Amino acid sequence: MKEKKFGSRLLRKYKLTIHNENKLKNVLGFYISPLWVILSLFFSFLLVAGVLYLIVVFTPVGNLLPGYMNETTKENLINNNIRIDSLLNEVEKQDRYISNIKALLSGDIAIDSAKNSPQPINPGELPTDATEREQQFAKEWEEREKYNITSQATNVAELQGLNLFRPTQGEVVRKFDTAEGHFGVDIAEIPGENILAIHDGTVILSDYTSNEGFTIVVQHRENMASVYRNCYRLLKSVGDRVIAGEAIGTLRNVTDTTGIKRDYLHFELWHRGKPLDPNVYIAF
Repeated sequence: MKEKKFGSRLLRKYKLTIHNENKLKNVLGFYISPLWVILSLFFSFLLVAGVLYLIVVFTPVGNLLPGYMNETTKENLINNNIRIDSLLNEVEKQDRYISNIKALLSGDIAIDSAKNSPQPINPGELPTDATEREQQFAKEWEEREKYNITSQATNVAELQGLNLFRPTQGEVVRKFDTAEGHFGVDIAEIPGENILAIHDGTVILSDYTSNEGFTIVVQHRENMASVYRNCYRLLKSVGDRVIAGEAIGTLRNVTDTTGIKRDYLHFELWHRGKPLDPNVYIAF
């Protein structure tokens, strides 16, 4: 009984009249019901919500909303951050250079005291103040170790059994060849494909070089390091911890300063400072 009364109230018609006081007559009049008012409000809400959705999705207004950002804007932000980091590095280098010049001109630093970066020491060279006994011991040790093959070989037994990820998808177009000075493999890139960390580790280099494009180096345990060159974009910074299979960069065709288009990722694997053939440890 109550349901019938409620339904009849929803369908009950009311006359809405617009009255002109100056002419003392009704200008407009029409009948409405509570159900009609409810439906009108509901469809009006849907219309407004639809218009707002179209504005957010198809206009730049959506980028002003917190937590909402389209892919193009994200890519632009990442590229801008990379450029800003590179510019900051260059500014810091210029500041240090100018500070050194000022110090030299003001006499705070003697010109003769300026030194270049330290050169690698030849193991065969001994300090001039070494005693005769030390020199004799060094000669005997070098003579003995010269024929010790195991002392010069890289101990890679600790790398056996490691499950290393492929750095990216693609065919190996150039193999590892130390005779030609090629200490890694070149993998034909798939544009937009991610570059993956082959193993857990810490990023120790994430920078841009004029010859090799964006380069990232990851230090792993077992005294192993992996090097990824010719990257299009880097996703990790120095000091970041990465896990095996995690994306650390992306690929896209890169053109170097000579105008040669390089469509490959150059990957290197090092152990205790010596290059290893990645094909031996990774299934490409």
